[in-house]
Amino acid sequence: MKSKKLYLIQKKDVDEATTVLTRAFHEDPLIKLIYPNQDERKLFTPILWRFLTKDGLRYGEVYSPSDKIEGVAKWLPPGKEHMGMWRTILSGGLKMSMALAKQKDERKLSPRRIEQITSKITQIHKELVKEPHWYLANIGIAPEYQGKGFGSKLIKPMLERTAKEGYPVFLETNFEGNVGLYEHLGFEVLDETKILDTEIINWAMIRKP
Repeated sequence: MKSKKLYLIQKKDVDEATTVLTRAFHEDPLIKLIYPNQDERKLFTPILWRFLTKDGLRYGEVYSPSDKIEGVAKWLPPGKEHMGMWRTILSGGLKMSMALAKQKDERKLSPRRIEQITSKITQIHKELVKEPHWYLANIGIAPEYQGKGFGSKLIKPMLERTAKEGYPVFLETNFEGNVGLYEHLGFEVLDETKILDTEIINWAMIRKP
């Protein structure tokens, strides 16, 4: 049952949702590690966010506070939390891989290194939560709407729904400033891990029903 308190992102909204997520995550630690050059980050990360948004439309639910698309949240239901190879291809993963390879900055990571980092984050998720759960895969608010309550407005209706359904909600963040915000919404930290030999810290959090 879709949330009636939020705007359900549709195919016609993918371009705008992609723009919002690109802007919202421009300074995200993991995104900056994968796309170290600021100009290349602006050029190539829209391909990443389009890929992730299309995956959400196909396998989960993607919401905004309203049809103004002030922010975007991608929710994956129980059983759809993790992406396999075929699912990645269907959502446009090959185009994303090609964009990564086009980076010219000498600081760019190799495809193998990126796979190691993302696989480690996925491994943490799988090891920590084995029961059926909803996964808040990503949430981003457009910079001009940040600090105005749109994040809570975007999350709370789904938290009410998942609690009624009896499912926990899992999320990760690589930004320490988000931890307190999620704790305020009822999440607790399950794990805090420095990812391999990077400076990225992954906070894994859960909200129980």
